[in-house]
Amino acid sequence: MTITIATSTPNEAAGYTAMTRRASLGFIYVVAALFVTVALALVYLCIALDEQQVQHSETDAALAMESRQDKIGTALADYAFWNDAHKHMSGEVDAAWAFDGDNIGPSLFSTYGLDGVFVLGPDASTRYAIVNGELSDLDASNWIAGDLSALLASARSKSAQDGVTQVYFSVTDMPAVVSAAVIRPDSSYDDFENLSYLVYVDVLTHPKLKAIDEAFDLTGLTATIGALPDGPRPRRILQEDLGVAITLQWQSEALGRSVLQKFLPMLLLLATLVALLMFWLRRRVIHAADMIDAAQQALRVSEQRFKNISEASSDWIWETDSQQRLTFLSERFTQVTGLPCHAWIGRPLTDLLTYDKQLMAASAEAGNAAGRKPIPCEMRDDNQSLRYCQLSARAVRVTDLLRGYQGTVCDITEEIEAKARIEHISQHDALTGLANRHRLNHFLNTCLSDGMSGESPVFVLALDLDRFKPINDTFGHAAGDLVLREVASVLTSGTRETDLVARLGGDEFIVVATDCRTQEQAERLCLRLIEQINQPIRIGANEVSVGASIGIVSAPYDGLIAEDLLRYADIALYEAKSSGRNLCRFYEPAMNERIMERRQLEMDMRQALRRHEFRLDFQPRYDAPSQTIVGAEALVRWQHPIRGLLSPACFIPLAEETGLIVELSDWVLREACLNALSWDDELMVSVNLSPVEFQRSDLVDRVAKVLEGTGIAPHRLELEITESVMLEDAASALTTMNQLKALGVRLSMDDFGTGYSSLSYLRSYPFDGIKIDRSFISELDQSQSSEAIVHAIVSMGHALSLTVTAEGIETVAQLGKLTELSCDQAQGFYLGRPMSPLLFQQVLADAQMASVDAAGVR
Repeated sequence: MTITIATSTPNEAAGYTAMTRRASLGFIYVVAALFVTVALALVYLCIALDEQQVQHSETDAALAMESRQDKIGTALADYAFWNDAHKHMSGEVDAAWAFDGDNIGPSLFSTYGLDGVFVLGPDASTRYAIVNGELSDLDASNWIAGDLSALLASARSKSAQDGVTQVYFSVTDMPAVVSAAVIRPDSSYDDFENLSYLVYVDVLTHPKLKAIDEAFDLTGLTATIGALPDGPRPRRILQEDLGVAITLQWQSEALGRSVLQKFLPMLLLLATLVALLMFWLRRRVIHAADMIDAAQQALRVSEQRFKNISEASSDWIWETDSQQRLTFLSERFTQVTGLPCHAWIGRPLTDLLTYDKQLMAASAEAGNAAGRKPIPCEMRDDNQSLRYCQLSARAVRVTDLLRGYQGTVCDITEEIEAKARIEHISQHDALTGLANRHRLNHFLNTCLSDGMSGESPVFVLALDLDRFKPINDTFGHAAGDLVLREVASVLTSGTRETDLVARLGGDEFIVVATDCRTQEQAERLCLRLIEQINQPIRIGANEVSVGASIGIVSAPYDGLIAEDLLRYADIALYEAKSSGRNLCRFYEPAMNERIMERRQLEMDMRQALRRHEFRLDFQPRYDAPSQTIVGAEALVRWQHPIRGLLSPACFIPLAEETGLIVELSDWVLREACLNALSWDDELMVSVNLSPVEFQRSDLVDRVAKVLEGTGIAPHRLELEITESVMLEDAASALTTMNQLKALGVRLSMDDFGTGYSSLSYLRSYPFDGIKIDRSFISELDQSQSSEAIVHAIVSMGHALSLTVTAEGIETVAQLGKLTELSCDQAQGFYLGRPMSPLLFQQVLADAQMASVDAAGVR
């Protein structure tokens, strides 16, 4: 046998070196461009960061001054539009009532930081003055540098609408906010020309600017009279129609510049090191390429030698005559097949092997021609087991006369079986043996391309298990795997052989039903599968039960693309779960619209907090026997720019699903506490907590941060908690609630009476109060059973020293019945609807005035 050794030309041998040089140089260019791009991006981002920081601080400066003016303006309106103020201050000033009684006295200095309080007559003469919390004979016109007449005229024009005028004036060469309002008894009074004026002066002193600096992070905040030109420091010019302009200035942190100074030198150093490393690596790679080129030549010679030897030493060798009758079999034949050699000598090779005789003859004549491949064939061994083989043949000629054939046979049965196993694994789920996503896509695409029509539709069922996660959590993943295999068995036995059942992962399954002709048949199939899946499954000594929700989509009616059908089926599945689970739903285009609308609402909500679109309303809570206000419940509303005012039911569930509930809850807590600071100290504010917040470990820290940031007394904050919090994780909920109680806040169970284990929760958890669900109150004056339930709850609450609150009171009869039953507190539309913070403060003021009048009558 002759062995030929292939060689390569010098140009071929040098191929790797040239290619390596070009590739390495290109890579160096790419890395250099990458570093330049990163450096430019860093510079741009740092500049943008500084600009954004300045813009944000300018907004904060304006908001800080607006917040301070709103607070002083609200206080001014409360004191000026007051019957007692008009009575004691309009004519002859009653200094004893005003200053000694602290009705318009030193508390304005200590509470609101007012540097000056003046009562001016209709002619702008000073009748009463308090400067720095002390009575003073100082004339307002001598102390305040500004057009007081114009200020009083503006206040007089706004008095009919309960308005006040606020301007910037100069006081002792310092900028100040001067606020004025007419002192009048009530809104029906219209003789404004002869009324006196109440004037508040808030000088922007250094301590006050320092407080604003700390509250809004405006470092080195200063206020200067006049509109200053642009300079190196950020500024904000404040100016009203009257008065003078005031320029606020502060220091910018320049975080971007700081980052640039720190990281740009490091980036340059890193680029230098990388450049050195790249050039060193390039030299090494080119040297390695030279070695590879040298080794490649030797490898080609070695490969040719190995090829010739391997062809001559295959599993077993055979020879035939020109008629393909066996004349020789090597000893290896018996070792591989278990058959004796002598039994086959003289017999046709086709009796031993199943192959194409003409193909074998043509392949044998080709000899060592390029592209010649072994011929596939089959045979039976001594156990009659089917073996897969490859046949190689060459023609044997003497002076161009065909004398016969010789060649080898290689047994590849294990390779074929391994490929079959790999093919099966690649298209089937390892746990359940069902088809996987790859097999599903291939099957579905085949169904969609095989002439499908409306008379023979294809239904795709997306199935998801209900109550599966608790099984995994309680019994472990091995039990979960057992349940999944049982469900797979149910799905396989519940469908036809022409259908396909696939598992996508987790507890998600897909059924492609090809024999259902109508929606009714598909629905019956789904209901039968749900019923079978609902059967108990035994896990050791326990029985568990799962349910299933199914989304259904059909082709060609709903689509002709596999990806679209699977997505539509998933949308229908989501609809089924949202509708109550353990049922099926057909896909409708409106479902996709609802999904898109939900996604849009989620994106809008992510921007709502930054755009200040949320607001709080407060619903008063009353002491039931005396009907006096004891506090209010904070209720969040969303003023959507397109959809209008949205109630919590429209966005709270979505916020809980997306995790935005935490940021929203922080805002509600902070705003509720800040509003409560303007109420009487004995009034409390109530805020609802979402069960999702108890699943996080930072709830206690967040509440503590709000208490510290607002300065509200902890006992004035009540947190309302629903029973579902305890159902999720009772031990963790108890720990969190004890930590909240340690902060000093109140805890109340909301919607009491609607759960399963409320009594045990009241006994085990540190609640201060309970709120009777409105479903019991709605029929209180009509149903004896409702009255008995409410009476039992009140008695039980009192026995446990809990404050009992009834919500949802809409009639006087319901309120009277609750009073008879000794309920502590009451809340509802009959007593007061949710209202804006300003309106609630007015309600508090009216209640206080009524209380004062009632005390005077007595």
